[in-house]
Parts: sequence; C-alpha cells; structure tokens
Amino acid sequence: MNRKLRLLLSVLGLACLTPQADAQLGSPLFSLKHDTICKESEFVPDSIVSNAQTYRWSFCTPLLGAIPQSNSLGTGTLQLNTNNNLTTVRSGEFFYSFTANNDGRVFRYQYEDGIEAHPIVTDFGHFQFSTPSTPSGTSVIETASGWHVFVIGRSTNGARLVRLDFANGLNYPMTGYHTYNVLTSLANPREIYTVVANDSVRAFTFDNNEMKRIDFSANLDTVTNIADFGTMGGVFDGVSGVAAVKEMDNFHFVVTNENSHKLTHITFGNSYLNLPFAIDLGSLSGDIDAPTGIAVVRSCNDYYGYVTNKDNAEWVVLHWPASIAGTPTATVYDLGANLLLPTALSNAVREDGAVYMHVVNSNNALTVIKYDNCTNASVGGSNLRVPPSVKYDQAGIYSVSLVVDEGLATERNYCLPINVVEYPSINLTTQDTLICSGDTINMHALTFGTDSIVWSPDYNINATQGNFVKVWPEYAQVYTVTFNFAENCIVKKEFNIKVDKVVADAGIDRIITDGSTSMIGGPNTTLRNDFTYQWTPNLFFESNPDTTIAWVRPAQNMTYYLTVTAPSGCRSIDSVLVRVPCEDIRLPNAFVASTQTFGLLNLQLTQINYFRIYDRWGQEVFSTTNPNTHWNGRNKKGVECALGAYVWEIDAYCKDSNERFRKTGSVTLLR
Repeated sequence: MNRKLRLLLSVLGLACLTPQADAQLGSPLFSLKHDTICKESEFVPDSIVSNAQTYRWSFCTPLLGAIPQSNSLGTGTLQLNTNNNLTTVRSGEFFYSFTANNDGRVFRYQYEDGIEAHPIVTDFGHFQFSTPSTPSGTSVIETASGWHVFVIGRSTNGARLVRLDFANGLNYPMTGYHTYNVLTSLANPREIYTVVANDSVRAFTFDNNEMKRIDFSANLDTVTNIADFGTMGGVFDGVSGVAAVKEMDNFHFVVTNENSHKLTHITFGNSYLNLPFAIDLGSLSGDIDAPTGIAVVRSCNDYYGYVTNKDNAEWVVLHWPASIAGTPTATVYDLGANLLLPTALSNAVREDGAVYMHVVNSNNALTVIKYDNCTNASVGGSNLRVPPSVKYDQAGIYSVSLVVDEGLATERNYCLPINVVEYPSINLTTQDTLICSGDTINMHALTFGTDSIVWSPDYNINATQGNFVKVWPEYAQVYTVTFNFAENCIVKKEFNIKVDKVVADAGIDRIITDGSTSMIGGPNTTLRNDFTYQWTPNLFFESNPDTTIAWVRPAQNMTYYLTVTAPSGCRSIDSVLVRVPCEDIRLPNAFVASTQTFGLLNLQLTQINYFRIYDRWGQEVFSTTNPNTHWNGRNKKGVECALGAYVWEIDAYCKDSNERFRKTGSVTLLR
C-alpha cells in the first residue's frame, strides 16, 4: 500500500489488512498496480496475458449462492418437446443454443436481442430420421475447421451419434452433416461432452451407466477408438448432466444421476486422456432429488454449482469453497411457476459480469436464469483484453477475476482481491445545478490531505486549480474536479451544470413608411411549447402580441421589446426599433366604393387644414378636416358618384415635426 495513503487512512481510522491471493489461483494472468484503492478511484489491470483467444473479466461478482432471477420466455416458437438437452455457446457478438427434440429434430436458438430475450429459432429437421429419435445429449465445439454440433441418443435400432457442421460460423447455414456408426460400440448413451485433447476431438458419454470416451479422426469423419472406463465403482445411474471444471491444470467432471439422486465427481488429472477416477458425492442429505442437469461456475477461489430437481421443481445451489476437490454444501430454492418439472439445464454463460442459464420445463416453456452482477462497480465485466477503467462506489473487498480461453483446453483462471477504502471527507457545492444562459455560478470543493485539486475542462472557468472557481458555460457542461490524495487514491467528482438556453430575437431595426405594417421578430428566438412570449408596449399591434412573430402598424417611432420566459424563470429580452418618418402624403390611387373607402393612409398627419375631392367638372363632392374621416364614394347629398377619376387636394401637418404638406392628386372610383 502506498505509504502516504496508509498514513492518511490510518489517521482516518480506515487502514485495514491487505488481502493476499490464494495459492489455488495458478500462474498470474494479470497484476494490479495497487492492492488497495480509494472508493471511486479508477484502475486498470496491468501485465495482462497477451496470448489468449478469449478474455472474460469480472469486477463485481454476482451473489452466486443466492436465489437467482428467473423469467419464463413461454413456449412461443421454441418448439420444445420435453427436451433433456440444451447447450449454449458464444460466437462473436451473440449466444447460440442447440437442442434436440424427442422427435429427432435439431434446433438452433440465436439470441440476437440478448441472452435474456426470445431467440430466433432455426429448425434443421431430423435429416431423414438419421438423428436419434430419443436424443439424450448435445455438445458444441469449435475447431480449426469451424463449429460442430454433436447429438447423441437412441433410435429403435440402437444408439446414434451425428454431427452438424457450421464451417462459416454459427450464424450461417449449416455446411455439413455426418452420421457415425456406433451401433456395435454404444447401446444406450446418455449425455455427451466434447473436448480437444492432443489436438483431437474427444467426446465423453455414459452408456448403460458406464463412462466412455469417443476418439475422432483429425477430420472428425470417423471414430478411431472408444475407451470404456466401466461403471467406475457403480457411481453412475441415469446420468442427466455433465459440468466440466478446470482447476489449476487438472480437469474434472461433476455429474448428476437422475435415477440414484446423487452427484458424482470425476477427476482426470492434467489430461482428459488420463485414466479417470470417480467419487460418489451422494445426495447431499437428500437435496439432490431426480436431478435433470447441472452447471458449474467459478467465482475467484470458490465454485458454485446449480442443479434442477425434476420431481419437486427445485433449484439447488452447490458451493465448493476454495477448491472443486471436495464435497459441496447445498441450498434448495423454490423459483415458483418459472420452474415446472424441469427436464434440462443448460451450461452457464457470462455476459457483462452476469451469469445466465436456461431451463427447459415439462410444459415446454423456456426459463431464463440470471445471477446479476453486483452494482458497486462502474464496469461489471468485459470481454476485451484490456478492459475499461473500473471504480467502485462502496468500500469493501472485491475480486478482480479473469478467465481466458473459456471452454477450451487452454482455459485458465486467475483472480486477485482488491481492497476498496473510503476517501477523506469532501465538501462540494450542489453538483447538479440549473443556471440561466449568461449567468455565472460559484463552485467549491473542500477537503484535506490532497496534493492538488484540478478542474476541467478549461472552458468558461476562471481557474483550473484550487478550492473555489467560477464558471459561466453557454451550454450544458459537465465540469470535473480531481482530488489527488495519493497515486492509488485519485477521486473525481462531476458537476453537471445545465444551462437554460433562452434567446429572444426581436428582429433587426427598420424604417417603414407612415401607415404601413411591419413584421417584427427574428429567427433566433428559442422555440419551446412551455416558454412564454410577450411583446411590450402593447401599442399599434395588428396581431397577437404573445407570439414570437407579430405585425405592427405604428403611428410613430416605436421601440418594441420581446420577452421570452422559461418555466425555470430564466428570461431573455431583445428590442427592435421601428422608425416611421413623416415624409409624404400617402393616399391610394383607386378604391371600390361598395367595399372600401378612400382616405389618408398616414397615421402622423394629426392636423388637416382641408382635404377636398372634386369631380371632373370641378364640383366638390367631399371635404373634411379630420384625418380619420374617409370618402365613401357619395356626394355631399348622399348620392352615389359616377365611376371615373376624381381630383383631391390636401393641406396637412405632421404631429412631431410640424412639417406642412400641400399636395394634389387623382383617384379612380370603382364599383
């Protein structure tokens, strides 16, 4: 432990013993730069082995000894028929399961939407009834020539073993099919598990309660030998599941026996080609009862096994502390309606640190079993060689584990404990804050015992170091403050500054002619349904003044203000100057008397000496001194005037400049 951090933690009363790696863990696959870190301090494993084909990291192990989450996918399009076999593997992005029905058809389940979702189902059929009509096991293995699915079982004329080939990958169509002649060497095989040993594929099965190893040629087309290991002391009786475990450099099987209600442990030593020996683990005080499958997973030093009991629909959790070479303890759980007389249990697979299995039920529904990763790590797991940086949000001792080449003969496991301790007390301003655009906010970060306090990014901030800063972001911004307590205690805190961006755009200043209308409001105003908009002063509007765009017809120079207000109270104000010079007399040159009147368009001519209209003979038909009075097309006696041209004359003054305008013109009367 870093001396400075040890001293700091000692002062705080947080120092604790550094855990040590267990000797069972084998040769190191990675290292940790520090065995003790602060809560929220990020780390990445070092010295990671580089010659592996696959990597599976776990940083926050699930509670594998507890009751799991379970969810029934129902029957749907799965086409299950009380299947007693189900094998799941991962290839590329997706998981795939293979199973064989009791009518001999072989199915592929492709989980493109995740291991918990309904899969895409492919029915490969029974290949003209050459598959076992009563299959008892499936096994999937990858070799240099591609993926291969083995199916074993019985038909009316004896034992059958077939192989489906997927040379291009499991997500592609099947590329080959092969039938083996095993009628004289096998009678009633149950279960199958394939391995690669000495560069050749071998398959283990249990035939009339005798364990046998089937050796294949290099091209997999022929069976070169079948090794019969016998009953191995009578420990097999209706084998219903096989789980393989590699501990250190030794290979093991844990087998369930449906008829005898017992577990069997088989040990091969450092090679599957060695002469195995078996141990009867018994029924574990009756907790193993008509088992139909088993899966085993490793959690750092410990092993956990899972067994489905058929008759009582029970979920049994096994626990081997420190090593698989012993008798496990058993705990029985009831999963309710999601476990109904189960007939098969798949092997366990991992995704993002969680452990998954599938159960086939007697009602042909498929149940997903999930042991979710703990939530104390920022990254639960990873399949990358170099995982993302990880941090923990709670103090405690955690296991960092790595499995390489999982499921292959070269599989190796390694884990190291990491001690996570509290960091010194930190006092911060509110970390999630809403400000208005253009505002400045003060932030502080107070603690003791740190070498430095650094703020980032360097954007609209008055300083990047120190306890107190001011920021004024224009848009939403996350600021990070980093406390460097020690090399293994670097803590980062984020300040999420949200900016209520409120912009008012009243438009550009303009000059309009006296009496004309103008549209005010610009394109940059923030548009949101929950914002309010208001123009002031409310004078000379020709439209609603509570919108972003409005029409005005001012009778004088006017400055209009647009106020935009957000629900948060943030507001923005912008103005537009509308100038209306009094420069000339404005009158229309024609009008329709039936629907219109004829008069001044100006709004600034407040004093009129006279406004007269004459017909073609010079007779006055209209006169007024009121700028708001218009001619309706009738003479002074109220009689409609004839169509044609009329002459007008006016003498008027502007109200602001007192400038005098005297002008004559003509207008055409229409009807």
